[in-house]
Amino acid sequence: MINYSLSAHPSNPSEENSEKKVYAVAQYNHLLDLNDIAKHITEHNSPFSKGTIMGILTDTVSCIRENLLLGNKVRLGDMGAFHVSLSSEGADSVEDFSTSLIHKVNVCWTPSEELNALLNQAKFQMVDTRKLQAQGRKTMLAEVAEAVSGSANSDGGSSDNQGGSGQGDPGDVTP
Repeated sequence: MINYSLSAHPSNPSEENSEKKVYAVAQYNHLLDLNDIAKHITEHNSPFSKGTIMGILTDTVSCIRENLLLGNKVRLGDMGAFHVSLSSEGADSVEDFSTSLIHKVNVCWTPSEELNALLNQAKFQMVDTRKLQAQGRKTMLAEVAEAVSGSANSDGGSSDNQGGSGQGDPGDVTP
């Protein structure tokens, strides 16, 4: 499921008073690092340990970097291809150009057709923006704090809790 929120932006950013339109903005659920990906691979019946996979992935990143610095384009099968592009200041002539005008090296990734065909397989779900999610969490935390302080001031009346100690899972209320 691909989560998205909605955001209003000018339809033509180069025009100061251009009409605003509503656009979808992808919202991710979790940020996975190399360690998480290695663990995920091992959970798919890989004959290799997580440590072996971590080593392979770490070496792959190093090898991609090394080859990009050598001026190569690196294609990794169904993952796609990596190459570099440059950002530079313009010069008035070939003679006036020097590498000091290059101010950024960008690593570009071009997904394979298989990865790029996500639209055909994707299901979408609208969610709140990150800002609204944070505001909602603050509201929820305030309500929980108020309920806890209110119950401490009560005269021992009944509770809405269905048994247990009356204390929720701490994971439910931490920011």
